[in-house]
Amino acid sequence: MKDSFCDNLLNEVEEGLVVIDMFGNIQTFNRRAKEITGVIFKHSKPHPEGKLEKGDLVIIADNRLGYDDGGLTPEDLQCIGVTSKSVNRGDAIVAIGVFDMPQTKGIFKSWRNKASNEPLCLNTEFLTHKVNVEINASTKTITIMVNDAVHSMPYALAIGHMVVLSSEGDLKFYQAKGYTIRKETIQDILSGQSFMPKGDYTEQFDVMGKPLSKIFEYNALVGKIEACLAGENHYFDNEYFEINKRPTLCSLKPIISNNRSLGLLLKIFDVSNIETMIDERNHLIVEMEKSSKNIMDLTHQSNGHSFKGIIGYSNAMQRVKFLISKAALTQSTVLLTGESGTGKSFIAQEIHQLTFPEGDKPFVNVNCTAIPVHLFESELFGYSKGAFTGAERSGKQGYFELAENGTLFLDEIGELPLEMQVKLLHVLQSKMFYKVGGIVPVKVNVRIIAATNKDLVAEVRTKKFREDLYYRINGFPIEIPPLRKRKSDLYSLITSIMARLSKSFGNGERILSGEALERLLHYDWPGNVRELENVIELAFNMSDGDLIREEDILLTPNNENECTLKVYIEQSEKNYIIEKLQASNYDVKKVMEVLELSKTTFYDKVKRYEINLKQQ
Repeated sequence: MKDSFCDNLLNEVEEGLVVIDMFGNIQTFNRRAKEITGVIFKHSKPHPEGKLEKGDLVIIADNRLGYDDGGLTPEDLQCIGVTSKSVNRGDAIVAIGVFDMPQTKGIFKSWRNKASNEPLCLNTEFLTHKVNVEINASTKTITIMVNDAVHSMPYALAIGHMVVLSSEGDLKFYQAKGYTIRKETIQDILSGQSFMPKGDYTEQFDVMGKPLSKIFEYNALVGKIEACLAGENHYFDNEYFEINKRPTLCSLKPIISNNRSLGLLLKIFDVSNIETMIDERNHLIVEMEKSSKNIMDLTHQSNGHSFKGIIGYSNAMQRVKFLISKAALTQSTVLLTGESGTGKSFIAQEIHQLTFPEGDKPFVNVNCTAIPVHLFESELFGYSKGAFTGAERSGKQGYFELAENGTLFLDEIGELPLEMQVKLLHVLQSKMFYKVGGIVPVKVNVRIIAATNKDLVAEVRTKKFREDLYYRINGFPIEIPPLRKRKSDLYSLITSIMARLSKSFGNGERILSGEALERLLHYDWPGNVRELENVIELAFNMSDGDLIREEDILLTPNNENECTLKVYIEQSEKNYIIEKLQASNYDVKKVMEVLELSKTTFYDKVKRYEINLKQQ
C-alpha cells in the first residue's frame, strides 16, 4: 500500500524522476520520465507491430538529410523509387514512394542546402492517396497528413519522420516520441527491421531493474552518470542534454544515507517546446508574485512592469528578478556584482524604472573606467565659476547634481581612485558635497546603484578599496550569474537576440542550423551575454541567405580568458583523436585502447571538441 501511494505521488510530479542504484540499474522511473524519454507516449492512432513489405506506401520528411537521428542518406531513398542525384546530404526533403517496387517512380521535393522563411510543403495525390507534408523551420515541426489523418513530430535540431500505409491503404506505421529506443529510425525500418506496436496494441516497456544505457542512447549524459557511479564528481544542475533525440534540461544528484552513497537521482525537464515552457514559467512567476504582498505592492507601483527586458527563466535569474523587485522597494545603496558582459548596467536601469515608475526622474550612468583620474572630482561634483583655468564661466553641474531626485549608477566602482573613495564615502554619509572651487555645501538626494566585476572583498584585503566604503555601498547586494552557470537561459536569449537582429538587419528572419545551435549551446561564454550578442551579430554578417551555419559561428579564443598554450594543446589533442579515428576506420573501442582513455574520458573529449564519430 505504501509503495503504491509513493508511486502515485511520483507520477503526479511534473518533472521526470529517475533513481539509479550503484550498479547503474533503474529503481524508479516515474510516468513523466517515461513520457519525456519515449518509454510511453500519448497516442490516438493504433497500429500493430510489423515491418515494411513490398507495395507499402512510404512518406518521408527529413529537415536535414544525413544529420538526423539515423543518418539517412540519399541512397537509402532508392528503395522507394527516389533516385535523383540532385538530393544531397544536408537537404531538407519530402519523399513519397512505394517500397521495393522499382517500376513505380517516387516523387520528392527538397531545399538544396538552403533554408527559407517559408515552410517546405508538398501537396499531391499519389496512388489515389491525398498527401500533404510540411517541414516548418519556424515552429520546428514536421507534419505528414495522409487522407486527412495528421501525424506530427516536433524536433530540436534534425530529425526524420515517416508514415507508412499498407498496399490496402491501412495505416501501418507512424513515428512518435521514443522511436530511437525502439530502433525505429527511418534507416532502421527501410533496412528491414521490425517496428513495435502503438496505441491499443502497445505493451509498456518494463524499465525497472534495467541498465540506464539500455533505455538512453549513449551520450555525454550517460557518460557523466557512469563517471559518478565510478566515484567521480560530475554532478550538475540544469544542463542541456538530448535524451533519445529529445531536448531536455537535467540535474544529477547523489542519494546518500548514513554517509553512504546509495545511488543517483536524475531529474529531467522537457524543453522540446521552449515557447510553451517559457509561457508556463511566466505564468508560474506571476502566480508566485501575487502571493506576496510586497510584490503585489510593487506590481501596482510599477504599472505592470514584468521584467520583459530581462531574458532568462533559470532559477538563478528568477532569484535576480526577485532581488530587483525587493531593491526597488528600498532606498538602500545597491551593489551589483558579476563578470563583464552579464548585464549589470541593464539591471541598474530596471531597478531605476521600478523605483520611479512614472518615468520622470533622471538616470545618470557613470562609467568610472572612462574618467581620467584628474577629472574625477569635477565630473562627479561639478565646479564653481572660475574654479580653475579653462573652466566654463558659469561653472558646471556634476553627475550628482544631474541625478538629483533620481538614480546615479556608478559602473565599475572598483576602479575609483582611493582619494575619490574618501569623498564618495563622505557624500553617502552626509548627503552633501562641495563643488570644486566651491565654499557652499550642496545638498543631494540621489539613489546610488554601484556595479563592479572585481572581488571587492579581495580589494579591501589588499588595501585597494576602502573597507568603510565597501560596507556603505553593499547595502543591498545582487550577484548576476555568468552565462555558463545558467545555460538553460541560452534558448530564450538566442531567440530574443535573433529576433532583434533580424528586425535590425531588415532583410527577413534568419534561422540557425542544428550544428550552429549546438555550437552556441556547448560554448562556455567567458564574455557572457555581451559575447553571445556579438557572436550572433557577426554570424548575421557572415551568413549567406537565411540560414546561419556552423561555420558562421566564430568563437575565437579571447586572449584575456584563454591561455594560448592551452588552446594549442586542446587543438592538438582534438586533431590527434581524429587522426586515430580515421586510421582505425572509426573503431571507437580500438581508439580508446590506443589512447588509453576510459569510456567516460573519451566521450567527454568527443563532446568538448565536437568530434563526429561517424565516418565521413
